[in-house]
Amino acid sequence: MGLAVVRAMSARRCKMTRTELEATHAVVTDTRALTYLSRALRLRPGDEVEFFDGQGAKRKACLQALTKDQITGTWQESLNIQHRQIECAPIPILARLKSHAEDDAISALAALGFPKIRIFQAERDATNKPWNEKQTQRWRRIAEDSCRQSGGYWCTEIQELSSLNEAIKDLEQIVYGDSEGLNQTPKKAEGVGIVIGPEGGLSEGEKSTLKQAQALSIRLGKQTLRARHAAALLPTIVLHNWWSQT
Repeated sequence: MGLAVVRAMSARRCKMTRTELEATHAVVTDTRALTYLSRALRLRPGDEVEFFDGQGAKRKACLQALTKDQITGTWQESLNIQHRQIECAPIPILARLKSHAEDDAISALAALGFPKIRIFQAERDATNKPWNEKQTQRWRRIAEDSCRQSGGYWCTEIQELSSLNEAIKDLEQIVYGDSEGLNQTPKKAEGVGIVIGPEGGLSEGEKSTLKQAQALSIRLGKQTLRARHAAALLPTIVLHNWWSQT
């Protein structure tokens, strides 16, 4: 593990709203944030914390008082706006997987700073569970926690779509993982989506959707990867190649 990663993961950081960041004093009342700061980090009066809103704004505070219902502090600096490090990135389009296996991919991709991730319900969805708000909140929480732990200031936006067709209809170029695909990656451009299907593979209807969209099949090697591994690896390799082009 690199030194920069160790420093980011050990930093005292917490997410709050832009309105809270712009207030005269640092005040935390959110239950989840209170639990994290007081129990997970075990902070005390006099400790410093960096607060950020997930949209580029940040501000450091020195804590003054910690109670069960509220944490207060004084700001140590004015509001600071950080530019997004990745302005142009492909959009990972991930099928929902069994046993929340997509969670690890969301965590990794959010830590790398992907602006958006789309989750779609594949025709061969093996979870046998309906879409619900609790699931959506879990994905967003994973993305936020990953942003905090990695030292980022922009949280990844998680978008839920009811089908593959809905997930790709506004994109200009589509690629998808295939062990028999081409050994190449798309060139850097806006509106590029990377589709990773479910454990059982894409249905014939979904393959037809990709064909109609003139999607490009690409491969990482001759072996077939598990969906949970491809979901993180394929978008990351494409992004790495884009960085190499600049």
